[in-house]
Amino acid sequence: FATLENEFKDLFWEYIPRWLTVSDTKALRGYYEGDSSIYLAENLKVWIPVILAWLLLFMVLGFIFLCLNVILRRQWTEREKLTYPIAQLPLGMTRPVSGFFRNKRMWIGFGIAAGISLLNGISFLYPAMPSLPVTRRSFDFVERPLSFYGGATVALYPFAIGVMFLMPLDVLFSTAFFYGLYRNEVAVAEAFGWRTSADFPYLNEQTVGAFIALGICLFWIGRQHFMAVFRSAFKRKSELDDSQEPLPYRFAMWGFVLGLILFAFLLNRAGMSLWLASTFAVLFLITPVITTRIRAESGIFVHAYHHQAPRYMLIDALGTRRLGTQNLTSLSICFFNRDYRPQQMPHQLEAFKIAEQANISQKRMVAAILIAVALGVILGFGVQLRYFYKFGADSGRFNEWSTGYGKEFFGRLRNWIYLPTNTNPIKLLFMGIGFSFMVMLVYMRVKFFWLPLHPLGYVMAGNGEIGDLWVPLLICLLLKWLILKYGGIRSYRRAVPFFLGLVLGDYLMGITWSLLSIALNLDMYQFYP
Repeated sequence: FATLENEFKDLFWEYIPRWLTVSDTKALRGYYEGDSSIYLAENLKVWIPVILAWLLLFMVLGFIFLCLNVILRRQWTEREKLTYPIAQLPLGMTRPVSGFFRNKRMWIGFGIAAGISLLNGISFLYPAMPSLPVTRRSFDFVERPLSFYGGATVALYPFAIGVMFLMPLDVLFSTAFFYGLYRNEVAVAEAFGWRTSADFPYLNEQTVGAFIALGICLFWIGRQHFMAVFRSAFKRKSELDDSQEPLPYRFAMWGFVLGLILFAFLLNRAGMSLWLASTFAVLFLITPVITTRIRAESGIFVHAYHHQAPRYMLIDALGTRRLGTQNLTSLSICFFNRDYRPQQMPHQLEAFKIAEQANISQKRMVAAILIAVALGVILGFGVQLRYFYKFGADSGRFNEWSTGYGKEFFGRLRNWIYLPTNTNPIKLLFMGIGFSFMVMLVYMRVKFFWLPLHPLGYVMAGNGEIGDLWVPLLICLLLKWLILKYGGIRSYRRAVPFFLGLVLGDYLMGITWSLLSIALNLDMYQFYP
């Protein structure tokens, strides 16, 4: 990416950590231009040390998350009785006594979702065939007052309707309420000319503050359990029975502490100052913990919190001037969290829930998770390097996904260096607003349980994908309210298999189209583009 015009080489080239990056020109030429192979000895010699370095980083992160989930599991699963909606489908499919595959309502849902995907897949191959527009479509508004909203995205994914129907009713309502409030804040500001900043109403900053407050509140609610776990780290025999836990509490506590220290050390070796590496390592855990809670309680399947990463918290609080070029370069290279869609911590806790319900050894599940993390890193590198060396990462075949992240992060790094900033008081103010509002919501939730405003709805409104899923959200809110109001809990339970069928049918046909795309080397219909 370095050119004479952008001055990347002069600005930060010397600060790039060599053990995490490849700088061999010959190896990189094949990577970007193609017509080469990763399996050539000279390429493997360059890439293997870098892959092993990233493998170490992700294994450390995976282990930290495992230890955290062991500490959180009993409080959230057994004491607070979270429902883990995502786990309902695999448990229903694999329980011999569930009767899942004998349920007619499940097959009706399966048939509807699979039929839509089949029709759309055929229409993709033969455009003369009709199709049903269930994937996202974006619209721009040009007439006032709708033009103040900018535009809207509409999608009717069957699987999204199936999953979101399992969300608690108050979480559905709260997410829709706060997302609507956010969109209306933007529209009112546009209408009155108050939106002097493109960031107003600073939803990202509000969400960061809310995340921090929710984390503190969750600890306070479960403080008896967490303090008992903490004390077990210093006693030979734990006061809690941890014989059925994935790891002993003493091991989990010390593993978490030592894993965090090792993570900070590796960040320091990547170029961060020791104080920054330590701060980053702690801040990094905030969003994974909250997204894990969101998944366990509500079942939402997306958590694309694009700008709630610790680098932005640090820059808002300290400014780029205080951090310096070395630290800023390290923050740009170590982007473990451009967004949190591939976050593994929620999946780990759901795996423990499935293991508990299916009488699978929790300790074997720990081993399976760590093996999966290692295989995921190695296969992820292997697949991408194979195709990039074959076709060229910069060939345009990959729609700039292969190079887009580099351009995004290094371009932002250049701006940070060229235009140094100080503390941003406005963004800190809105972090404080988000923090205070979340504390108030949690307090009201505890005092007035009947209140329909759930704290999770406030942070879920800051999810970058809710803008694509607001229509399924409203559909599920209306359907669930009607079923519970006029049919009661019994009718709701009878309806659940239908919605699980929507998920299974949509995903099964989606998998089929993906496999056909690989087998035939053709573009196929994507059910969730």
